[in-house]
Amino acid sequence: MNLNFSARMPQQVEWKYLAAAAIGAVSALAVVGVVQRVSKQSRVKSIKNEFKRLSEFPPMEAQKKEIPEELIREQLSRNYSFLGEEGMKSVRSSFVVIVGLGGVGSHAAHMLVRSGVQRIRIIDFDQVSLSSLNRHAVAVHADVGTSKAKCLATHFKEITPQAEVEVVVELFSIDVADRLLAGNPDYVLDCIDNLNTKIDLLKYCHDHKLKVISSMGAGAKADPSRIQIADISDTSEDPLARATRTGLKKKGVDSGIAVVYSTEKPGKVKLLPMADDKVEDADEYAALPNFRSRILPVLGTLPALFGMAMASYVICQLGNFEMEPLPIKLRRRTYDKILGIIKMNRKPEDGDLQINAQDVGYSLEEVWLGKSALSGSLDKDKVTLTRWDASKPWKVDNLICLTKKESDEHAKLDSSKFVDHYGKEFVTKVENKLQQAHDNAIDDPTEPIVWLAPWVTETERKHVFGQVPSPFTGTDMFGIRNTAVGSPAKETPAFDWKSKSNPNRPVRHPKEKWHAVGPGHSCIHG
Repeated sequence: MNLNFSARMPQQVEWKYLAAAAIGAVSALAVVGVVQRVSKQSRVKSIKNEFKRLSEFPPMEAQKKEIPEELIREQLSRNYSFLGEEGMKSVRSSFVVIVGLGGVGSHAAHMLVRSGVQRIRIIDFDQVSLSSLNRHAVAVHADVGTSKAKCLATHFKEITPQAEVEVVVELFSIDVADRLLAGNPDYVLDCIDNLNTKIDLLKYCHDHKLKVISSMGAGAKADPSRIQIADISDTSEDPLARATRTGLKKKGVDSGIAVVYSTEKPGKVKLLPMADDKVEDADEYAALPNFRSRILPVLGTLPALFGMAMASYVICQLGNFEMEPLPIKLRRRTYDKILGIIKMNRKPEDGDLQINAQDVGYSLEEVWLGKSALSGSLDKDKVTLTRWDASKPWKVDNLICLTKKESDEHAKLDSSKFVDHYGKEFVTKVENKLQQAHDNAIDDPTEPIVWLAPWVTETERKHVFGQVPSPFTGTDMFGIRNTAVGSPAKETPAFDWKSKSNPNRPVRHPKEKWHAVGPGHSCIHG
């Protein structure tokens, strides 16, 4: 018995030592874990304190001195590697003015300061609204009701405390242009959405040799692939650009102003409705006299893209980084070529040609997406436009995109045979597309129109239309496109008037003589 007890003793002692060693190892690991956790928390706390210290800066004038240069260079390191020392030196020493701080302007200003522009002046009279949070660059719920300019400055202080941000809570007008644009800015960004104010700002910059880039209409647009940067003289399919171009031309400015715009036709959404009891007193519901009281729906991402495009363009210009915007005119050659073929093949019995190169571009790009409706061919050297129904005029709502071979075959068909030849599904698809083209051509929601009135004198009529014959009565209708007051008028047939149900358009009484009373894209009288 004693021998057996003695034999078990060494084994029990061995297990005790092993258990003690295991407990010691676990304890050591726990201690290491605690130490690491405490060390990590200490580092996080240290970093937070550093950020807090950097964010608690005195007024703007002293901020630049408080930020160590090595921290600024680290924050801008990616820009330095892109633009180089000289380029970033130019960017950081630049002075930029942004007029209008909505969806476009807030994003442009935001990226300019993030990219190293250390002196900016931001101008806007308006306040942050709840409905603008879908497109504003930095505003949050707490900013609603505050000045847009002060809102941006507050957030910029947290992002780039070294930036000198001059806040101007004021409405831009030509009367205060000398003061608001003082200081010889290196660039001016026009992000105004009021037409007359926009024209005044651009005219001032042009006359005073100030570099400027202007944002055109981002409302009612959705396709980011259609955003372009071009000279104001080379824009298309943008109603605000067209109206701005016309207004500047009347003031003697034909070109020399860069703009960001979209070639997308804004015909898929309409103006937000106004209650019937407010229509007669619409001006009373505007933020300011002569400012818009009704607005277009806005997809928040598009104004942001417009603002980003403006900021990118300006940064490259300031940093002397060579950049060549897409040459829009190369596409226009295609439109001109197709129009030339149509003119060459048109027969006298086909009637008047009621389309131009811009209509060709709209039909080809917007309606048919640049491809044959039948085969889907995308070869620009093979596709062309022809009339869907040869018994109807050459109009934008009677054009179909086909290959040249398909076009020749289509020309041999009578419209009564379309269903038998193509099938009902294809014919329905084409007719729906053409109806959409017709509706968009008439009811462009942002297009400036001319209200019609029966009381205009003969002298006033000639002032608008030039030597156009006296107005017709009944159902005969004519239109003058892109005509400004006092300019020579060219009479062209207008689109059929089928828009009486649209409250945004004037209703034409069939028994009265109507005259256009001002400039616009669709001056129609009958």
